[in-house]
Formats: sequence, structure tokens, C-alpha cells
Amino acid sequence: MNKKDKWTNSYQQASQTVIDWRQEHPRASFTDIENRVDEQLAKVRVEMIQDLAQASALTDIQKLREEERPKCPACGKPLAANGKQTRKLTTAHEQVVKLERSKGYCRHCRVSFFPPG
Repeated sequence: MNKKDKWTNSYQQASQTVIDWRQEHPRASFTDIENRVDEQLAKVRVEMIQDLAQASALTDIQKLREEERPKCPACGKPLAANGKQTRKLTTAHEQVVKLERSKGYCRHCRVSFFPPG
């Protein structure tokens, strides 16, 4: 299944969950409805963010030629690959995104970090 179909399926599931919830809560307040919609859309949103972030070439900088690699912000030299790690980030809607990405290492500055992008 491609990303678009996967996201469409997730959106349809979220929509159905909201519809079902609304039928069970006919007296829900506007705020309750808004919170339930936001909760369900946040799940779709995190899936999209995770898939798009994982599509970056920077998920594995070891595969990049040295001139294509991100540069150290302190000295400007290309980063070396320092293995892959899972990074967990929290979105604005309190959802956790898990990204498996290369960690970069600057041999000159001797610092290790996840490059942006």
C-alpha cells in the first residue's frame, strides 16, 4: 500500500471513529466534539509526519557521499555516520513520532547529534 492510500485509510478510520462516538454522545458539547476530532486527526497527522520524515535521505547518512552529507554547524565539515538510533519526538498534539535516523558525528569538533532534515 502506498503512502497516500495508507493515509486515506487512516483518515477514513479516524472519521468513522468520530461518527460512531458522536452517535454515542448526542449531547456532547462543542468543546467535546472539537477535542474528539483533534484527538483522531492527531493520530493521522503523526502517521503522515513520521512517513514523510523517514523519507529523508538523512535517515542513513552513511549512504551519502561526503559532499552530500550534512555539515557540522560549528566548523562546517561533513559529518560522519555514527550509527542509527530511534529518536522519539512529541508533536504539538502530544503524539509521539518515532524516527529511525542516522546520528551524525563531527570528527573535528567531536560532537554527535541528529542532523536536521
